[in-house]
Amino acid sequence: MKNKYSIGPLIPQYIERVAYIHRDSLPDDFLPNLGLDFLANTFYPAALESKYGKAFVALENEINPVGFILVTLESGAFLKDIIKNHFWDFLKIGFRSSFSSISNLVFNLQIVISGLFSNASQNTGEIYIIAVSEMARGKGVGSQLVKQAETFMQECKIAALGIKTLSSNKDWIGFFTKNGWEIKKELQLIGNDYVWLETHI
Repeated sequence: MKNKYSIGPLIPQYIERVAYIHRDSLPDDFLPNLGLDFLANTFYPAALESKYGKAFVALENEINPVGFILVTLESGAFLKDIIKNHFWDFLKIGFRSSFSSISNLVFNLQIVISGLFSNASQNTGEIYIIAVSEMARGKGVGSQLVKQAETFMQECKIAALGIKTLSSNKDWIGFFTKNGWEIKKELQLIGNDYVWLETHI
């Protein structure tokens, strides 16, 4: 039976749906906590403009986004690039979030500082975000998105691809290790334990 999911590049008309998938799939992630408006009108438009990143969507019946992946060629440069290109939008949302509480201010500073320094080795790309809507999980969508990311890295002459995820996320770690990825290091970020997984392309 033919797979009804296809993979294509993220284009502006898919951004709103991608923002919803991101928020609903990763509710505890830093970016969704800044709001749907931020995701749809600031973050993803900025990501589309950056030369350091590329986003792909999984489409059901070629029209309905059910998942996406955002990969970066150099994560620190990607974050600097999107902040520079949408500086005032980031500043506004950052002030609003940071000054709602001291803990938010400390959290936001930690996120920005950690984001500016990639965990990747030289000539290693990073899966910055990957998410699949609940109704499309368990159907190979995540695997298709990862394969597309690996193909993109090959085209860019990048030798390896990595991702950081919470140490407690055993299912996600299992998904990658089952597909040949290796845990390269453990790290602490924003008070949580993470692992960095990597695969050679």
